[in-house]
Amino acid sequence: MKILITISHLMTGGAQTFVIRLASALAKHHTVYVYNCNFFPIADNTLVDRFPDNVRVISFFPPSSPNLLNQALTKLERLTAKVGKKVKIREELRKLYFQFILKQIKVDLINSHLYHADKFVVENIQVSTPVVVTDHGDYKYVIEQQLSDRSSTQKIFNRINGIVVLSEDNATAIAPYVTSNLPIKKIYNGVAIPQPQNTISGREKLKIPKDALVFGMVARGIQEKGWAELIQAFQQVLHAPQREAHLILVGDSEYLRNLKASLNDMADKIHFVGYSADPNYWIECFDVGVLPTYFDGESLPYSIIEYLSFGKPAIATEIGGIPEMMTHNAQTAGFTIKTQAGKADVSSIAHAMLQYINNPALLNQHSQIAQQAFEKFNIENCVKSYELFFQQVLVHHKTSPDQK
Repeated sequence: MKILITISHLMTGGAQTFVIRLASALAKHHTVYVYNCNFFPIADNTLVDRFPDNVRVISFFPPSSPNLLNQALTKLERLTAKVGKKVKIREELRKLYFQFILKQIKVDLINSHLYHADKFVVENIQVSTPVVVTDHGDYKYVIEQQLSDRSSTQKIFNRINGIVVLSEDNATAIAPYVTSNLPIKKIYNGVAIPQPQNTISGREKLKIPKDALVFGMVARGIQEKGWAELIQAFQQVLHAPQREAHLILVGDSEYLRNLKASLNDMADKIHFVGYSADPNYWIECFDVGVLPTYFDGESLPYSIIEYLSFGKPAIATEIGGIPEMMTHNAQTAGFTIKTQAGKADVSSIAHAMLQYINNPALLNQHSQIAQQAFEKFNIENCVKSYELFFQQVLVHHKTSPDQK
């Protein structure tokens, strides 16, 4: 198959990480292109550089200088507005460029990720090209936050040929918008089973004793991921007499840098390590992964999958697909925390932490469940499911009345 994967932008995030993994795996047996719509152009090429050489990444704004082109187009639009005839030059160029690329590469199928890319693709393709949308939970967010009207969402679902959901929570959110004949497939995001490669562990680097209990978190550096709530909870258990505890925080933003500055007196126990291109390096040295997120668009957070891949139990909020992710045969690989007043409940996080500090046997039990819970996120199973679903959509599309 010749497959075009589209995405709204390539800023760091779970959907973007998955697109890299999916494209890389599919490219072993198919011709794969990735189209970065670049609705939020950035100068950082970090994620673009992570695609393998056999995946061609195409961007409307050149990754090397997106902001310069963006500024030039903005100036042109302002000039047209001053003369009384405002023209959305950027949007027209974006459409023309995308249509040119489609004619050039002639793909069999488009797999679109994130709402803005889905909307753009549907508005700018011919009926002859089948489209499968992967919903990362953004439709629930768009609907609940009223970022789009019902008719716009309905137009997308009326045009596409199939939809992949990441969890039952996603499926429930979009159910009112989906027609009965639209194929829907639940496919969990996949990751490869990690292989330890580092001779110097994160614990050694941070001078954390081998017998200390390490809690850790990997996430985007936004407030809604629950960084402050986790820190508050950790401060409550920091001096528990049973076992020394440490907290490792992996992520970067101005928000996190400000948090770090306010906690300089605790730098020996709370370790801000910044952005990491290889978060597995740090997850490997966690005993417990934490994600007290209250982000409205949360669906199937990659951090949880990565924790489970290392057999690390998790303490996480009970939102989106998180409870489903952490469950195996009705057993939970950790603790799910309720939200209170729209945020993660600090006392519940602290209570869960104390459970692990006081009960090593419970930690071992939950670690075993974590390994079992991870099996549903194996990248090989994920890619096979995508391939099969794409093939089913193509067969149905070719035999549909519109194509005869």
